[in-house]
Amino acid sequence: MHALMTHSSSLLGERDRVLLIRLGAVGDVLRTLPALHLIRRTFPATHLAWIVEDLSRDLLEGHPEIDELIRFPVRELRAVTARPTRLWAGLASLSRSLRARQFSVAVDFQGSFKSGLVACLSGAPRRLGFAAGHCREMSFLLSNQHVRPPSRTLNRVEKNLLLADHLGAVGDEVTALLPEREEDGRRADAILRELVPRGRAVVLLSPGTSRRQRHKRWPAEYFARLASLMRESLDTLSLVVWGPGEEGTAQAVVVGSGGAALMAPPTDLRTLAALLRRSRLFVGADTGPMHLAWLVGCPVVALFGPTDPRLNSPLGPEHVVLNGAGSTASIRPEEVVTAGGRILARSALNRIPAAAPRLSRAALFPAVAGRD
Repeated sequence: MHALMTHSSSLLGERDRVLLIRLGAVGDVLRTLPALHLIRRTFPATHLAWIVEDLSRDLLEGHPEIDELIRFPVRELRAVTARPTRLWAGLASLSRSLRARQFSVAVDFQGSFKSGLVACLSGAPRRLGFAAGHCREMSFLLSNQHVRPPSRTLNRVEKNLLLADHLGAVGDEVTALLPEREEDGRRADAILRELVPRGRAVVLLSPGTSRRQRHKRWPAEYFARLASLMRESLDTLSLVVWGPGEEGTAQAVVVGSGGAALMAPPTDLRTLAALLRRSRLFVGADTGPMHLAWLVGCPVVALFGPTDPRLNSPLGPEHVVLNGAGSTASIRPEEVVTAGGRILARSALNRIPAAAPRLSRAALFPAVAGRD
């Protein structure tokens, strides 16, 4: 069994109104989707709302498993943090809006003071979160039901699934729905028609990170050399994708590649997902685009340095994780070419566009699955 022993009073019912809390980073939101899927499949009639910040909101708009998407006003609250009266007024307004929805359960997947505060502001009488030692900023004090994962090095997807287990969700499958909108597919097809010669295998390179996560970056000159090596040995075309503030890094890769890499146009997350579904390989560090890649079915060479692959690695046997043991810069482009070549050889017959993986929790996390 995957779940902790769950008391019958913890199970969701059709009359429950549930607030799912995972506010910010794209990768963290994506790794909560398998837990959403498990909850929705087990409780198809239960009202599920999700509160999220603007950064990841577009990914969840119109999601078929979410009854209501609520915007967390992070910019507005951040703008008045130095003015306590206005900050209090903003929080009170958020609380009134949430309480009007009469949530009976709040589930804090984030485990921070901010997310715990949202759970309290919602007025939900049941507030489920992670136990002390498995959350940040003493957020366990803001929950009244707790789940204690068996390890602090549990992959974040399975850690989130443990909260779903506590609610009574059942199932071995690890998958997520992220439907492709027609306009996003058309946009991705148009980009590839314009940039990629017919028959060439497309590799997406993602050299950027947010400023706060710049310690995760693989050097731009390594990406440039990688694109050149892959063109020579694997006959691929590398398309460099980038987000806000990453254009300069992407341009450096393209210029340094000697024509082996091309610059993708600006894309939002949904269009990036559509490009990933149509690509044979993704190469990047531990960032949101990497998590988006494996979640939609694009094979990944993941470049790890300062972060722990046990917590953050892409799930599934088709991916390759290269660990720089503290610094991604210790991973050489030649290693990535070798890993990418193995993936491309295996995936030659895979369907394009790719489909979301359907994985087994028992196979991925046998130590967790073996618990009573």
